[in-house]
Amino acid sequence: MNLEKNAINDRIKAIMKDNKSINDKLKYTSPESLKKALKDKKAKNNDELRQARTKRYNIEQEEDAEFIKECCQYLQKLGIVKSQRQFSQQFLNKSQDYLGMLICERRQPPINILHRLVQNLIQIQPIYEDKYTISNYLDILINRGNQIITKKLLKYL
Repeated sequence: MNLEKNAINDRIKAIMKDNKSINDKLKYTSPESLKKALKDKKAKNNDELRQARTKRYNIEQEEDAEFIKECCQYLQKLGIVKSQRQFSQQFLNKSQDYLGMLICERRQPPINILHRLVQNLIQIQPIYEDKYTISNYLDILINRGNQIITKKLLKYL
């Protein structure tokens, strides 16, 4: 998913650069036919830009829900929780149907839910400190959760 997001970001940059070039050409172009062609190209670029930004936003939403789902699956593998329903209650402090709803409705989880999950992962990590692989993977999940939270908080600035 990261490769797709990077490709979209590169395309957005290219479109914005092309639009800047079109604006510069419009300043110094006198024939009306050429101006019309440039304006049409810019309008097409703006449509593509909106579509690319929407696609990037959707990918970011899916990443957050996928992170929560991955945490749930790992905790199921460890035997800490038996189902998504139990995970929703114990690790997200939400109703038992919360994770299922989040996935089905493709909702973006709020920051406080991600924070609660990370805090709960931090609490169980000492249980596995003597098991390097498990402790290491929990550390990776915690760091990834913190990165997602930071990214979301930076959007508010």
